[in-house]
Amino acid sequence: MGYDSRAQSCRSSRTMHHPLSTLTALVEQIARTQDPSAMMATIVQRLSELLNVEVCSIYLCNPERDSLILATTKGLSAEAVGQAHLAINEGLVGHIAATLSAVNLADAPADDRFVYIPETHEMAYHRFLGVPLLHLRKLVGVLVIQGHQREPFSEEDEAFLITVASQLGSTLYQLHRDGKWMTNLPDSSSPYRRYNGVKGAPGVGCGRLWQIHPQMSLSDVKPSITSNPAQQKQDFQDALAAVREELESGSGRLGQHLPADVGALFHVYQMMLQSPELSERVIKLISEGASAEWALKQTIDEMAGMFEQSADPYMQARSEDIRNIGQRLLNQILERDQQVIETPDEELVLAGDLISIADIAAFPQERIRGLICTDGSALSHTAIVANALGIPAVMGVEGLELEHNRGARVIVDGNRAECVINPPPALLSEYKRMIVQEQRFMKGLDRLRDQAAETLDGVRIRLLTNTGLLADATPGLQRGAEGVGLYRSEIPFMVHHSFPTEHEQYRIYQKVLKAYSPYPVSMRTLDIGGDKQLPYFEINESNPYLGWRGIRFTLDNTQLLVSQIRAMLRAHAEHGNLKILVPMISRVDEIKTVRELVEKALAALERDGIHASMPEIGMMIEVPSAMLLLPKLAPYIDFVSVGSNDLTQYLLAVDRNNPRVSNLFDNLHPAMLVALEQILTQCRKLDLPVSLCGEMASDPIAVLLLIALGYDTLSLSAYNIPKIKLLIRSVRREDLLPLLEQAKDCTDESEIRDLFRPVVEQLGWSADGPALPSDYESRG
Repeated sequence: MGYDSRAQSCRSSRTMHHPLSTLTALVEQIARTQDPSAMMATIVQRLSELLNVEVCSIYLCNPERDSLILATTKGLSAEAVGQAHLAINEGLVGHIAATLSAVNLADAPADDRFVYIPETHEMAYHRFLGVPLLHLRKLVGVLVIQGHQREPFSEEDEAFLITVASQLGSTLYQLHRDGKWMTNLPDSSSPYRRYNGVKGAPGVGCGRLWQIHPQMSLSDVKPSITSNPAQQKQDFQDALAAVREELESGSGRLGQHLPADVGALFHVYQMMLQSPELSERVIKLISEGASAEWALKQTIDEMAGMFEQSADPYMQARSEDIRNIGQRLLNQILERDQQVIETPDEELVLAGDLISIADIAAFPQERIRGLICTDGSALSHTAIVANALGIPAVMGVEGLELEHNRGARVIVDGNRAECVINPPPALLSEYKRMIVQEQRFMKGLDRLRDQAAETLDGVRIRLLTNTGLLADATPGLQRGAEGVGLYRSEIPFMVHHSFPTEHEQYRIYQKVLKAYSPYPVSMRTLDIGGDKQLPYFEINESNPYLGWRGIRFTLDNTQLLVSQIRAMLRAHAEHGNLKILVPMISRVDEIKTVRELVEKALAALERDGIHASMPEIGMMIEVPSAMLLLPKLAPYIDFVSVGSNDLTQYLLAVDRNNPRVSNLFDNLHPAMLVALEQILTQCRKLDLPVSLCGEMASDPIAVLLLIALGYDTLSLSAYNIPKIKLLIRSVRREDLLPLLEQAKDCTDESEIRDLFRPVVEQLGWSADGPALPSDYESRG
């Protein structure tokens, strides 16, 4: 090694600790940068300084072709940005992309893989070091540094650049995914953008983006005092009355389109307005000198904060409703809320931070083609209403600047949970074709409501529904559910500020049992812990999924479990269609104790003059130990329900809410196939009825696999029941059996999906949603 190279190596070694700490600050800085050009320019400029190199460049994958584009550079010709293209495996950069490995050369132009692009003027540079940019195993691009010397970069430099790439991968993936970087290239004039969110309601729609926003946001209210508390209190009371009237009016306009229980969401908002916690707290703060606006903001922040602190999505969704109410009250206080909305006479996509039910009601339903919320979740009341109305919705969209895109043509893809701003003509045409297909598919599905989910060769499948919120209780019946396979009883606990009483629970359970009578309703006992937390009972654990959750929690708080069992049994005494489902069973003594508690509760109610029969008691198989202990558990249970989401999570050791590993979560993993077959075989030997619930029951390919395995009872969301019923009525189980045998030899989930995908596609179904089969009309 010559003197210069030794000096370079020493310099790299001496500065290694400092650049890594500097890099952390750099990553945080660029993550906050809004301008993609500035973000990438900052990266290459700072890296060239840190590594003391003449050239630093970023190549990103072209989203429209299998190639790489020079996206930014420090050192190469600026004219090459956006012009220099390399196919995967073309040149040194393409080789790095194809092999996902680093390349460190002393003289790059002399390498036979080198491809010279005249626009770059890079022949003057010899040393070359490139590393792939990856995010969750997906190629984002390639990071390259170059220099004049004819010697390779040091091992320390190579290790440092690999570290840099690992830290920048996620940031550049987000920039790459939304497409903004493309519009900053010299040859790009398209305003086309894609943005990701979470699924709010399925389907596809397109129209003009119509922004719904207040002139002042509740979050923008600043501390202020009042010299006239009496007037401020009156202003607040007037605002309460105006919002109540507004909700009553909106409920009337939407009433004819909504199922009764979903329409009751307006009543939920009205109940929030009547909440003593709201009005008394605001009045108290005004009495202490705060203005009505500031008092309202503090109160809403306190109420919503109770729910936002929870990791549970249901709890977080309730905070959205509270903030919606707070915003509408602020609008009324400031007298800025528009009473008449003048909209263009064309198809619209409503967009805003949060869109309330009252906002939706203010527009003609025939014009609304989609909803986009930059906040919110799939479990918010807005998403529930969108599902009931059949409006595609994407929630929690990141990075979308609504103000700059007002009036833009936008596509809402609720199937993929993304929205597309200013789509190219070809893409827009394809989406319109999909919309027509979806409309044809949905038309006439109601006729299947009273028809059996039966395969062409006579195999009968029972389709049950999952429910939990009062508002989504009846849509299952309207879509042909034959009962409730999973009633999430924790929801009443989550929307209270304390544990609900036995009588409060009884009133809720009685309504659900009555709605579905005589169909069975499997009510799951309280399942909190893990990602489901109560705001008034905090559980802090380093690993909550392996901690105090489900039956472990309720057995340790026996009074809560007894109270819940008594409430369920009281409702059962009136309707006789209750089945008790126990979650997270991992030990025999757990289910044995539950059965004993049910027997004691029945005896106690009998003494009180309430005559209820012994309901069937079942357990959920979510923990692998329950699957292995089935013969020992069987004497204490009457049925089994496979919780496919948690069972997959525990079998694969994958937290599906962790973005770093969530891509590894797949219900069709070969281990799940083995587990599902073993569960079914054991249940048949033990004469135990078995059903399956979770996302797997809504996945067309998974449903085909389950039918082949022999599962005859599935529980899924109400919205998906008609589609899955049509799928079942379109196949022969006999034809699926050979595919099942081949699936047993597969080594990963992608192979299993590839086996069954042709069956799905032959029926006219796409990967994200079905199109109408050509002979649908003949199937009746």
